[in-house]
Amino acid sequence: MKRSRLILIFLFGFAGILIIWMINKPIPLKHFIYEGFDTWIEIDLPSHHQDISQDISSMIREMDEKWDRFDQRSEIWKINQSQEPIIVHEHTYDLLRRAQELQQRTDGFFNIFVGSLMDEWGFMSNPRIPPPNLIQDRIQQIANSSLILDGKTKSAQRTGLSEIDLGGIAKGYLVDMITNQLKKKQISPVIVNAGGTVYALGKKFRVGILHPRQKSIVGVVEVEDQAVSTSGDYYRFFEQDGIRYYHIINPYTGYPSSYFSSVTVVYPKAADADAISTAVMAGGPDLIPMMEKHFPGVVIIALQADGKLMINKAASKIFEKDSTYKFHP
Repeated sequence: MKRSRLILIFLFGFAGILIIWMINKPIPLKHFIYEGFDTWIEIDLPSHHQDISQDISSMIREMDEKWDRFDQRSEIWKINQSQEPIIVHEHTYDLLRRAQELQQRTDGFFNIFVGSLMDEWGFMSNPRIPPPNLIQDRIQQIANSSLILDGKTKSAQRTGLSEIDLGGIAKGYLVDMITNQLKKKQISPVIVNAGGTVYALGKKFRVGILHPRQKSIVGVVEVEDQAVSTSGDYYRFFEQDGIRYYHIINPYTGYPSSYFSSVTVVYPKAADADAISTAVMAGGPDLIPMMEKHFPGVVIIALQADGKLMINKAASKIFEKDSTYKFHP
């Protein structure tokens, strides 16, 4: 199959590199880069639609301010500091509703209440292994925390002691917001890439999945009007006594899983793909049948810590193994 356009998307260490190219007739695309959500957000738009770039920039900035749990201006920070209902923006309310739903559908392995446990691991500033008794305390807090959403008032109320962290879904939800806006304006083809969560809109694209330990790709998937999300152990991590500890935590054990080094998911909604890849990365291979049941047609491509590749039946239809492509950062 002829490759008509090749675009390298550099994620500056956040989620590696995805290699994306359009199939069939090439259309000139203009590349835009935005900063937000603790990563780089990249969008390729048809050059004659570049005037929408400012609207996208404003959307990214606004949502980042509302969802950053460390920012005292954000709605998530306010929810985390209170046990009372907090009125929120409609997008924040919908994001929390989706997160709550996805937490249930992943049996809690994607969990929005890991914030306090993540803080104990210190991945943002001072990474360390927390004492076992502290981990057990935070696990219990997660189990006893919940979120009450009121659709009439558009309010959110946290109960329990564990803080909300939307890191496993916020970028995916943002990608869905951007692509929905572009669909309404009938703008395509477009590639949206937010820190490892990609959406291919309007044309078939081939997306390369980076090997987390080598300067090559493990394979490519061909997608159109679908999201591709990768979670891995190579973004925020530290090593101690030969063991790699990374920022995706199993909420039932309080520790990172050691089974996969990366998990890639293909699904129509970016928020769902984001949450599924996080859940499988946290919970390991036993979660794959559950994800297939709760998310029909989901594609899962996982690289085990020992380097072996694991793909599900749906992935075999669109995944092409390829380790020959090399890149030089």
